[in-house]
Amino acid sequence: MITVILPTVNRPQMLRKALSSIDRQTEKRRITNVIVSENGGNRQSEEICAEFPQIPINYLFRDPPVTAFDHGVSLLESLDNSSSPYVAILHDDDWWGTNHIFNAFNELEKHPDAVAYWASSYYMHGEASWIMHCWNMTSWVASGFAPMTEIARLDRKQAALACVGSGPAHYSTLLARRKPLLAAADRVAKTANAHDSDRLFFLELARLGPLLLNLVPEVFIRQHPTQDQLSLSFEESNKHIAAATRLVLDFCKQEGIDIIQEFSRLYQECPVPELRRYLFGMFDRRVVAELRRQNALPAELSRQREGKAAWWVEQLSPPVCRAAAARIREIMGRGRAANDSAFQPPGCDPSLILRNP
Repeated sequence: MITVILPTVNRPQMLRKALSSIDRQTEKRRITNVIVSENGGNRQSEEICAEFPQIPINYLFRDPPVTAFDHGVSLLESLDNSSSPYVAILHDDDWWGTNHIFNAFNELEKHPDAVAYWASSYYMHGEASWIMHCWNMTSWVASGFAPMTEIARLDRKQAALACVGSGPAHYSTLLARRKPLLAAADRVAKTANAHDSDRLFFLELARLGPLLLNLVPEVFIRQHPTQDQLSLSFEESNKHIAAATRLVLDFCKQEGIDIIQEFSRLYQECPVPELRRYLFGMFDRRVVAELRRQNALPAELSRQREGKAAWWVEQLSPPVCRAAAARIREIMGRGRAANDSAFQPPGCDPSLILRNP
C-alpha cells in the first residue's frame, strides 16, 4: 500500500540507520515496497539491504551516477499506475520516529481530500547527539499558530505563506498520494532547482489540495559534511534559493496573497507576544535579499540578520558575551515592551512594516 523511495549515495552506515527506522515502524505492514537506489557506486549498500530480509526491498544500482537532483527525479518518474497508492520519501542520512507512517497514513485516510502529509523534524549531529532544534517554525506561523495537539491543515494560502521564509518541511517527512505526488514532481523537475526543491515540492503539492502537517517533530534530519546540498558552492545555492523565492512570490501574486499584510496580521496574532521576535528567525537570510529586491519584505528583520558583518560578529562572539548582550537588551526593552501595542515608528504605516520588539 505504501512505496518508500530511499535514494542513497555511498553512505552504507547511514543507510543502515534509515532502514532500521523503517523496520521499527509501528505500521510496517503498510509498507509494501522499499526502493533503495545506490547512486554513489558503493556496492556495500546492497550488503546493508541484505541485513533486512523482513523489509520488502527492491535494490537498484545506478551506473554511472547522476546528480542528486536527477537521481530523485528519476526515482519518482519510475513510479507508474501499478505502484502503491501512497509514496513516502526517506533520504539515506535521515531516519523516522517509530510512529511516522502510522500517523501519516491514518491522517490521510481521515482526510481523503488532502494530497499529502508532512511532519516537523529535528536537526541532528550524528545519531547519539542531543537534539539540536526543530526548524519548522514557518508552518506553525502560517497555520495561524495551530495547537500542537492537532495535525495542522494548510490551504493554498497558508502553504504559500509557509514557503515564503524558508522550506516548511523536509523530503524525508513526506507521505503523499501517488498521483498528485507525480504531478508535483513533474513541475518541480522542470525548475531544475538542485538546492531548494523541497520548498517548491511543498508549494506544488499545495496547488493540488490541502496539506496535512504534524507540528510535533517525528523525523530526524542528520547534519554531516557529506550532505548532498553541501556539494554546491555558496553562490550556486544562493542562486537556487533566490529562484525558489521568486516562484513562491509569483504564486502569491497569482493567488492574490498580500505577503506584507498577511505577515503583519500573523505577527500581531502571535499567541505569546514575547515570542514575536523569534518570528524573524523564519526568514532565511538569503531569502530576505530576494524579498527586498522585489519590495516584498514582510518584516523589519533584526540588523544582525540583515548586516553580514554584524551577523558574523554574532556567530563568533563567546556565549557569555551574547548572554550579557541579550540581558542588557531585555532590561532596556522593558519600558518599550510595556507600551508595545501603542508603538509606531514615525512616518510608518503599521500595515506595511512589522515591528521587532
